[in-house]
Formats: sequence, C-alpha cells, structure tokens
Amino acid sequence: MKFLAALRLSAIGMGLVILAGCSAISSLDSAAKPLETYELSPLPAGSNHIRKGRRLLEVAMPTATGALTSDRIVIKPTPLQVQTLQDARWIDEAADHVQLLLVRSLANSGKFALVAGAGSGPSPDYVLMTDLQAFQAEITDEKVTVEIRSSMTLLSDSDGTVVSSRSFSNTVGAADTSSEQVIAAFDVAMTQQLTDVVDWLVGVPGL
Repeated sequence: MKFLAALRLSAIGMGLVILAGCSAISSLDSAAKPLETYELSPLPAGSNHIRKGRRLLEVAMPTATGALTSDRIVIKPTPLQVQTLQDARWIDEAADHVQLLLVRSLANSGKFALVAGAGSGPSPDYVLMTDLQAFQAEITDEKVTVEIRSSMTLLSDSDGTVVSSRSFSNTVGAADTSSEQVIAAFDVAMTQQLTDVVDWLVGVPGL
C-alpha cells in the first residue's frame, strides 16, 4: 500500500512538472509573438503652407504616469485597473509619440519659423510643456471610448514666465473592441486634440 501511495504521489509530481513546463512554453510563445505596430497621424500642412511666424518653439517631452511611458496601448476596464491590448503596440513610447505628433502638427501650421523637440534645435523663444493625463481606451457597459486628456503650458524661454495655459480633453467611441477600431478611435481623438492645440497657440496674442 505504501508503495502504491508513493507511486501516486510521484505521478502527481511528474504531472505538475509537465504542466509547469507547458505553461512556461506557452508564455514564451506568447512573448515571442510579434505585436502589430501602430502610429497616429499629425495634422497635415495646408495647401498654401507658408511659414509666417518668426518665433522658435520647443516642444518638451510630455510628463506622464508609468502606464503611459511604454509603447503598449493602455486599456482601462475600471477607473483603477490598467491593462494593455494584447496584440498591438505604439511605434514609440506613448509620451514620445505624442511629442512627435505635436512637433509635426505645429510645424505644419506655419505659425512658427521652427518647431523642434527638446534639445534638438537652437535656443527657442517659447517652450511648450505638456502633462499627458490620459491616453487610453476605457471600457464601460460593453462600450469602448478612447480618451486623450492633457494640460499644456506655454512658457517664455527668456525668463520662464507663463504666456498661456490650457487643458484639453477629447473622447471618441470605438465601433468595437478590435485593435483596428480602437486605434481608429485614437486617431480621430488625437486629430481633434492636435487641432485644438494648434488653434489655441495660433490665437495667443503676441506669439
């Protein structure tokens, strides 16, 4: 009887080892699977795109929470829960991607003589600071809504004084939970926010 009991325990132990091995292999397979890579669109230049401004603008790297400092696409099933799309990623970390979209969109506006990221151009006249507060898809009652929310401050580079500041919030519903539809909603929301940002800066007196 003791022999049979020992044999059963041995068999159970071997089974657990095999299951653990299968789980590890499954995790490796999942990690090795390439993710679809996505990028959003900056605002295009106008048909009569002429640089009318003489000012130099520097777009600082946006500040963001840890969830937004990676290239994964954030999903929030609840206000306190953070997940990511399993099969998709951004082309860059989210904060980097937003910075580049701002640089290209503001450059295409023709408002400034030069728009550059931090440290990549000559000494600027103004610096645009961005606090990226939300860049995610939220799931509520089986509905998916993309939210992009940020707070921006325009500083004079000469003395650091605040020239203007404004908060932006744009939400767009996704048709379904597929990556393609979620990304499409991100692109619409980002286009809306970039348009609002450009309109705001173009309207700042004396800029």
